[in-house]
Amino acid sequence: MADRRALALGAAVAAVVAIVALPATLALTDDHLAGASVALVLSTVAGALAVSALALQPLLARGRRIARHQILGSVALCLVLVHVAALFVESPDDARFALSPDGPTRARMALIATIALFGVVALGALRSRLPLSAGTWRVLHAYLAVVVISLGIGHAVLTDGALDGAGTVVLIGLGVLGLLGVPAAHAARTRRARDRAPSDEL
Repeated sequence: MADRRALALGAAVAAVVAIVALPATLALTDDHLAGASVALVLSTVAGALAVSALALQPLLARGRRIARHQILGSVALCLVLVHVAALFVESPDDARFALSPDGPTRARMALIATIALFGVVALGALRSRLPLSAGTWRVLHAYLAVVVISLGIGHAVLTDGALDGAGTVVLIGLGVLGLLGVPAAHAARTRRARDRAPSDEL
């Protein structure tokens, strides 16, 4: 039994390392970044790591590691902000245009995903203070998570750059993993809440 647990733990750790490292590794080894500025490299790596964080988020939410789930959400938000800030350093005019109403669709997708990510993090931080029932909170949290993952990874797929080619396949795979994880996490939380209900009434 102990050997099986150790094997399962090792496999889980290997999977997490692969999810975290693969997008960033593909980006850093792509010719697109050859001779690129520090700001562009930083922005690309931060964006790639943010994609990994978004894919992992629902997996942590499904288990009982809610604190780690919340921390990873904050990390994902920080990575997105670093990604955007580095783009402003690289080209302020292009970054401002991308965030304007006339900007490309992929940029508007990123903007909406970022706003939704702020909402997800805020919901997690203020859960006990919000006038929402547990069920309403879970549905709203899951909905915003789907918006973040679908639009955030959609933005990454549509953006020409260091994650083209094989990177696109990886991005789509991570997007599917994250999106499938959202309903699974929602169901697991709902099930735990239902199991606790009888004991809470005693």
